[in-house]
Parts: sequence; C-alpha cells; structure tokens
Amino acid sequence: MSITMESYVNRIFQEREIQPSRISVFMAILQIWKEQEHQNPFRITRKKVMKKSGIKSIVTYHKCITELQDRGMMEYQPSYHPKLGSKVFLKNSVSE
Repeated sequence: MSITMESYVNRIFQEREIQPSRISVFMAILQIWKEQEHQNPFRITRKKVMKKSGIKSIVTYHKCITELQDRGMMEYQPSYHPKLGSKVFLKNSVSE
C-alpha cells in the first residue's frame, strides 16, 4: 500500500514534543522523496537536506536524523560516500 506525502506531513505534525528542526529536516527529506518520484527507499545527501531544511550544524543534522529514526518515521542507512548519498526508507507506520 502506498502512503501519500500528505499522510507523512500529517504524521510529523502529530508527533508530541518534536522540535522545529526535526520537522524541517523531515520536510526536506519528503521534498527529496518527491523529487525522486516517491521511490522508497531513496537516496539523500547531508548537504542537500541541510540546504533545504535551513540546518547549519552537522551535529544538529545527525541529531534530527537519529530522532526521526527513533520515532519510527524512517530508516536511515549511511553510505559514507559523499556523491552516492545515504539510503532512506520512509515507514508507513510506527510498527513497521
């Protein structure tokens, strides 16, 4: 079953006590997902996510990614290759 972008947006805004930086990073990730024609999984680069989200600190970026994973929003597999990008899998539900 395919989940819509609107469902992900609604889900992030329903999360309790989530910081604006986490929302911004997740929205940037959703934009990249849209640009890649909703493929799941898809690839992101830290540089692109930081630019789209307005995050300036690499430490903040990693904290955001970690929290989004911990909240069950996505899976993140780092590539450690600057051009290839890391793999992201958006989850349909918290139990996934």
